[in-house]
Amino acid sequence: MGTFYECFVAMASSVWTLNKLALSFDPVVEIFQVESGVEFSVVFMEDVLRRKEDKKLRVNHARGKVGFTVVLGFKVGCTVIQSQVYLTGLKCK
Repeated sequence: MGTFYECFVAMASSVWTLNKLALSFDPVVEIFQVESGVEFSVVFMEDVLRRKEDKKLRVNHARGKVGFTVVLGFKVGCTVIQSQVYLTGLKCK
């Protein structure tokens, strides 16, 4: 078997296990993925490239759009664990 296939099976197994684990909690854990092109929201998302320099550069995350999701987000009851996303279209001031 190829390396790609082995990695894919390991990843798929992890996602399946995570899904089964999430369904066993009370309250139920909801898993969400942010679609490409959606406007950035500080409530549900975290920029993976966010650095300390961002404060100096004053990057406007509100104008950024999601390029792709890096880590899925979770909602447990009223608590949100932010999805980590890669943003595109950021402007520095």
